[in-house]
Amino acid sequence: MVVALLLLSVALLTLYFRESGSGVSHRVQEVVLEVVTPLQTGTARATKPFRDGWHWVVDLFRAKSENAALRREVEQLRAGLANKLLVEAENAELRRLVGLRDDLVYPKGVRFVTGRVVARSTSAWYSTVTINVGSADGVRRYDPVVNGAGLVGRVMQVTRDAAQVMLITDQQSYIDAVVEPGGAQGLVAGSVTGDLSLQYVGKDEKVKVGQYVVSAGRASTVFVRGIPIGVVESVSSREVELYQTIAVRPFVDFGRLDLVQVIVR
Repeated sequence: MVVALLLLSVALLTLYFRESGSGVSHRVQEVVLEVVTPLQTGTARATKPFRDGWHWVVDLFRAKSENAALRREVEQLRAGLANKLLVEAENAELRRLVGLRDDLVYPKGVRFVTGRVVARSTSAWYSTVTINVGSADGVRRYDPVVNGAGLVGRVMQVTRDAAQVMLITDQQSYIDAVVEPGGAQGLVAGSVTGDLSLQYVGKDEKVKVGQYVVSAGRASTVFVRGIPIGVVESVSSREVELYQTIAVRPFVDFGRLDLVQVIVR
């Protein structure tokens, strides 16, 4: 049976290729095409919505997969950028710290212990931070604390691996200070609001906006002379008062305080 069908197929093919375009085989093909073509067209039209729907589903899943991949790539890039910016900020702060140490403010033999702020006071009545270095690193009570901008505060409590620092903006903080140039002396005091003021400066002293305020370095204090504190922001006085009212803007940005150094004696 198979052989007979094979021979019949060969005979029909031979007849098709040998006869003219008007032959029986060609006419049969044309009739079949006329019958089948409308059926194929109808089938194609009927199945087109299903084919389009299938392609839409495939494209949707492909788009979702590509979006997920793009989101992962964006997240990786964002994380990399954030880490790069953080490292750059830390490097800049470390350069400022080294720069301040190289300004010949501190006497020879002074050692610096670098720490990071790990906690801040939650009370409005106190301005303190906790740093991640302590007695195991040589930190002791009353040691001065600085950063690349200037004076931060002093150590008030110490444990083995941490220390609490009272900021110069605390209402209990008082620092012997001097205005440069000029040499007018007074006390830099903090306040409940976190503002700094230079107190006990006689009204006869010439103090101007823009002058620098630095630590005076008296023997009775823990601070060496010349540590930058801030800049004179405003000056006023009244006839009936003995002292001028001087507002000081600190050099240190306490809202962004991160890396600090403890001056270990």
